[in-house]
Amino acid sequence: MLPIAEPTSIQDKITAQVRMLAIDDDEEFCQVFKDLLENRGYQVRFVANPVKALELYTRDKHKFDLVVLDYYMPGLDGGKTCDWLRRLNPEAKVILCSGAEELRLRRLMNDHRLDGYIHKPLRVDEALFTFNQVLSR
Repeated sequence: MLPIAEPTSIQDKITAQVRMLAIDDDEEFCQVFKDLLENRGYQVRFVANPVKALELYTRDKHKFDLVVLDYYMPGLDGGKTCDWLRRLNPEAKVILCSGAEELRLRRLMNDHRLDGYIHKPLRVDEALFTFNQVLSR
């Protein structure tokens, strides 16, 4: 495991304090994603089931600065999950993480009032840029 460097800028200090709820049914992806972000100072809570994630968010929404969710999940897709998150907290910062094509991602972003999106396969630089952009709004 790589050591975590001390924050060197204001943005790094903000990043080091980000508490994220990540919702994705792909447990292997979740573990890699979590490891990458925790090595950069994020606190990540993964939930594979979107219904259980909504139950958690209902109880603990004040504990999360950002929600990242997959679109294609069994039972409750990312769009419907986002709609529920917005009902629970209209100010929630929600980012879609999906392998869908660009046009589809933009349409989903508009249809569900998402704050941003990142692509699968994940590019860490793209993800961190999007997270920082959304958090700074």
